[in-house]
Amino acid sequence: MALFRLSNLVALLTFSSLTFLAFNFIAGHGDASGFFDKLSAPCLNITTDEAPFSLPYTGIQPVDKTLCGIIVFFHASFGPEVAPFLIYFLLSAVPITGHAYFESSRLKRPFLMAYPVVFFQVMQLLSFGATFSVYWMLFILSGASRLPSLGRQTMVTKAHAQAIMFGIFIGLVILTGCMIILQDPYITAIWQVFPIVLSVATSLHLLVRPASLYPESGFSVIRGFYILSFILISSMHITLITSRGIEELKVLMLPSITVLPSSTSIELQALNLLQWDAVFGLLSALLATLWFGRNTKETIVLLAWNLLASPLVGPGAAFAASALWRESWLHEELISDKKE
Repeated sequence: MALFRLSNLVALLTFSSLTFLAFNFIAGHGDASGFFDKLSAPCLNITTDEAPFSLPYTGIQPVDKTLCGIIVFFHASFGPEVAPFLIYFLLSAVPITGHAYFESSRLKRPFLMAYPVVFFQVMQLLSFGATFSVYWMLFILSGASRLPSLGRQTMVTKAHAQAIMFGIFIGLVILTGCMIILQDPYITAIWQVFPIVLSVATSLHLLVRPASLYPESGFSVIRGFYILSFILISSMHITLITSRGIEELKVLMLPSITVLPSSTSIELQALNLLQWDAVFGLLSALLATLWFGRNTKETIVLLAWNLLASPLVGPGAAFAASALWRESWLHEELISDKKE
């Protein structure tokens, strides 16, 4: 019990610190560098050639102005300097998205984990790094990270697993692809509510294929998802690090510790913000996997895996493998329970 309390205390201190640092480096640096002023400058009341993103997205002026600034940011990220990292970042976040929705589908789940759409929608405004540092803290403090196998109570049904795959395909893959390829401001605006689209698509799939008709374990679907995520992320990671020189990689992957000068181009400032967002979002996910371990030995192995795999195959792929390992032993214990 003492170890359990110590573990929670470590999680509280670790992830609250990450949340503070994320806000400082993402929001604080963005404001101090004048980046946010650059984003809001084109958002005038009327559409002109100089303000092509100042559009009536919702018809509500304060909302439209906020959306305009966000859309200016994303469209500054679609250029050749930033797009490779943007795509890599979004791809790396896919297994984390899947994990959050799988956790919400377990019958025996903490209430705080039941509605991942809330975290993802807040993320769209407050950043991935800051929001998911809080998510992982709650994931651990609620007991979800050390959830024992309780048969059907902790199993994700095949219906739920397939529905989540459908939701991710529609709400994340298709919508993100359209945003990056078409580069239309209205599609970029719609992408800001991709968590809602994902959740609605998941719910609609469950209406067609309800869990009552497909109550068996969805482990094979989840396993396929994590394996595919690992292959895609690691392939892109290896391609990026082998096709560029050291200096190019530093520019693409590493954010600036100091505040960028206001004279920095909006594209490079957008890249820097994305880099910090990825640092805190992916780092918090990797740290959270340490709480997947059921004992000290497993925790040490997970730590070693993260340290070794992250530079070799990418942090997103490292997370996918750890999440698959956790899902595997939950499934193995389910099978053992059935045999007894």
